[in-house]
Amino acid sequence: MQTSLSLATLLASLSRALDLTEGQPLGHSVRACLIGLKISEALGLPEIDRDELHLTLLLKDAGCSSNAARMFAIFGGDEVKAKRDAKICDWCRPLEAIKYGVGHSAPDAPLAARFQKVCELARFPGRVMDALTAARCQQGAHIARTLQLSERVAQSIYSLDEHWDGHGAAHGLEGEQIPLFSRIACLAQTLEVFAATYGVAEAYSVIRQRSGRWFDPNLVWAATFFEKDRAFWEGLDREAERILEGITGGALAKPLPDSRIDDVCEAFAQVVDAKSPFTAQHSRRVAGYAVNIGRTLGLGRDSETALYRAGLLHDLGKLGVPSQVLEKPGKLDPHEWEQIRRHPEGTARVLKGVPSLARITEIAVAHHEKLDGSGYYLGMDGSQLDIEMRVLAVADVFDALSAERPYRGALSLDEVAAILKKDEGIKLDADCIAAALAPQKPALRLAA
Repeated sequence: MQTSLSLATLLASLSRALDLTEGQPLGHSVRACLIGLKISEALGLPEIDRDELHLTLLLKDAGCSSNAARMFAIFGGDEVKAKRDAKICDWCRPLEAIKYGVGHSAPDAPLAARFQKVCELARFPGRVMDALTAARCQQGAHIARTLQLSERVAQSIYSLDEHWDGHGAAHGLEGEQIPLFSRIACLAQTLEVFAATYGVAEAYSVIRQRSGRWFDPNLVWAATFFEKDRAFWEGLDREAERILEGITGGALAKPLPDSRIDDVCEAFAQVVDAKSPFTAQHSRRVAGYAVNIGRTLGLGRDSETALYRAGLLHDLGKLGVPSQVLEKPGKLDPHEWEQIRRHPEGTARVLKGVPSLARITEIAVAHHEKLDGSGYYLGMDGSQLDIEMRVLAVADVFDALSAERPYRGALSLDEVAAILKKDEGIKLDADCIAAALAPQKPALRLAA
């Protein structure tokens, strides 16, 4: 399956998944990338530095899913909303930190339970946030290394949340101890969030207030060079991805070999599966099951490749579903169930706009569709579901049944087979079920 997909284009598309996890409007990472590159232009950084900064900015939130379950456990509410609001909170201001804690501590619980949660957090506020940030930073650096990016990129992601005055998180760096790319990324993401939320003027007011505390004063000065560049800021709102692609050149624009595309898909499968302890390795297993089913059915190499990548990426949309929904042990209420039903749409929104991913997207977003039309989110039926879509649907159900879930333990192979056969030819494809139940070990990566 040969494509002309570049690393920059693929990461720009998949960075939308990181935006979902952080509760940001889709395109946040791309817009922050453009802002950061604009700062680098004002600084006169050489091209090789700008390329590494480009990757740092697109992947700055690569570790964001790793603290989702812990954040939910600590605060007891919608951690996606909590993450979104955290981006506009000044943690160095005690009153802002207290207001944030009160607003996000067990928001749906009775008043007494909320008060108890706030008191618990108030005992060790810095330690709590440092632990959450450390988990995010470590996983983000790990993802960068998994993608075989430079150690400079990995270390820059690792130090994203450090502040110029040493009061950031989670490693106590200050001043020029903080990698330059980390300093640029921290400033760029703050500019983007405040500009998108309150407008460009307010965004610059905030970075000036935080200059010398959060931010390197020299970088704040560099950012003022495009403060009045109306065309730049309006372009961010209208066509950020097209602008970024237009200025991307050199090594970042070269077509990726198939093996590197798989590497990127596998890395983002790690991001998805880190969201919940109940989904560890789920995406990789589904990809492996799908490949084996396709191979048993004799679908051919191109289908196997598409199934593998679609399996790895099928649950990207779940990154935008709060952990309190994903990990709820009881019955979901109508609103919660609707959030689950819409997650394939989230996958489509992440992957859209990249022609090279069109086939993978079609397969991935259909993983909950059923032959009788009872699935979601599009309500497709057997007349609309091709063989690869049917394969992925069975692979996903097979893994969901055989793995532990918040509401039940893992089922035995006999129990899985009995459930699948009840849906045979009604909801799920009979040939795909037979292939899934054939004795074989899942291939977790395609042969080179």
